[in-house]
Amino acid sequence: MPPLLSAPAIASPPNTAWLWLQRPSIRILSSSFAAPLAISHAVKSRLCLKSPKFQRLFPGHVEFQDDQDGKTDYRNTALGQRYTTSTGTGGTMGNHADFIIIDDPLNPQAAISEAGQAAASAHLKTLATRKTDKARTVTILVMQRVHEKDPAGEWLASGRPLRHICLPGELTKDAKTGEVGQQVRPPELKTHYVDGLLDPQRLTRAALQGLQLTLGNYGYAGQVQQLTAPDEGGLLKKAWFSVSSMEAFQSLASRGGGVWLFDADTAYTADQRNAPSALLASCYLGQTLYVRLATEMWLELPELKKRLSELVNAHGYTRMSKLHVEPKASGRSVVQELRAISQLNVVEAPTPTGSKLERVNSISPFLEAGRVVLIDGGWNEAFISQCASFPNAAHDDMLDCLCQAIARYNLKPRRRGALSSVIQVGGR
Repeated sequence: MPPLLSAPAIASPPNTAWLWLQRPSIRILSSSFAAPLAISHAVKSRLCLKSPKFQRLFPGHVEFQDDQDGKTDYRNTALGQRYTTSTGTGGTMGNHADFIIIDDPLNPQAAISEAGQAAASAHLKTLATRKTDKARTVTILVMQRVHEKDPAGEWLASGRPLRHICLPGELTKDAKTGEVGQQVRPPELKTHYVDGLLDPQRLTRAALQGLQLTLGNYGYAGQVQQLTAPDEGGLLKKAWFSVSSMEAFQSLASRGGGVWLFDADTAYTADQRNAPSALLASCYLGQTLYVRLATEMWLELPELKKRLSELVNAHGYTRMSKLHVEPKASGRSVVQELRAISQLNVVEAPTPTGSKLERVNSISPFLEAGRVVLIDGGWNEAFISQCASFPNAAHDDMLDCLCQAIARYNLKPRRRGALSSVIQVGGR
C-alpha cells in the first residue's frame, strides 16, 4: 500500500539514513521535479551518514563503497544503494529499488500546463516499473497540491490502495460543511495539532499569515493547506452561490412563463482521461439565473445522442424549445445526427470568444452580485467545487456552460418577470 503524503513543507519521506539503519541492504530510488533539488536531498543524506555524530552513534553500521560514492548514485558495503533522478531525465533504466521516494514530481509553476502534468505522469509510470519486488516495494509520493490533475490527484482518483496522510498547516473550518480540519488524513491526526497549528514553533500564526501574503491565496492553499484552490474559492467564491428549493422557485415562476431552451457543447468520448460533455440546466427569472442541473458525462456519439434526447425531454422540452449546439467539429455532427433522428429544434450556438480566463472573469461580477441561484440537488457540491477550483480543476466543462448561459442572456434585454431557461452540455 504506497503512502501519499502532503504537508506544508515540513514533512519529508523516510531518508536514506533511517532506512539503512533498519537494513543497510535496502535499495532506494529518489526523485524530484528538478535535478538540482533531487541531488541536494541525496547529498544531505550522504552528509548525515558520513557525519562524525552519526558514526559515533552507529559505529560501523554503514560503510560506503569507495568506487560507488557519487552524488546521484552511492552504495554501501552491504549492497544498499541510493540512486537519484528527476522528472523528465529518464535516467532510471537499469536501476530497481525497494523504496521509491518521490518528492514534488511536478514544478508548481507548471501545474496548469498540460505538458508539465504529462511529464510528471509519465515519469511516475516509469518509476512504477523500477521495483525490485512488485508486491513489496514501497512507493512514497510527497507533494503539495497544485492542481486536481496533479500526481496526487491522479493517485487519489485511481482507486488504488493508498495510505493517505494529509497534514495542513492549520485547521480551518470548511466553507460548506462547517467541519474543522476536514482535509486531515487520517482524521485522528487532528489531535496532534496545538491551538489549530501543525507546527506552532516553526509555523506560527504570524508566520502563516506572512506566507499567505507572500504566496497569494492559491499558493497558500496548495503549499500550506493542501487544497487545489482556496477553501472559500479562487476567482469564483463558493459563497456567491445560493441554494433554493424547487418549490420556492416554482412559486416565484408562477407569475411568469417561459420556454425551456437547451444548449449543448459536445465532446463525445467514453475515455475519462479526456474532457467530458457537461450538462447545465438553467433559466432566468427576472434578473436572476436559476440553475437546476449541472453534471458531466463521458459518452460516445450514439450514447450521447440518446442521452441528450432523454435529458431534453426530461427538462420541459416543448415545440417552442430549441437545442443550441456549439459549432465545433463534434458539435456539427451532433446537430446533423439529431436533426436526422429526432424532431428536436436543433440550431448551432455562437462560437465562444476570448480565452477561458477572460470568460470566467467576465461572469464574476454577476456571480458576486448573487444573481446565480442553484436549485437544491445532489449535483450542487460538485458544481460549486468545480467553479471555485478554477483554473486548477481537473475539468471545467460545467463552468464553461455557466459562462455561456450568463453571456448569452446578458446580451438580451428582458421584460420584468419574463422566464427563460437553458440546458447546456459542454466538453473541452
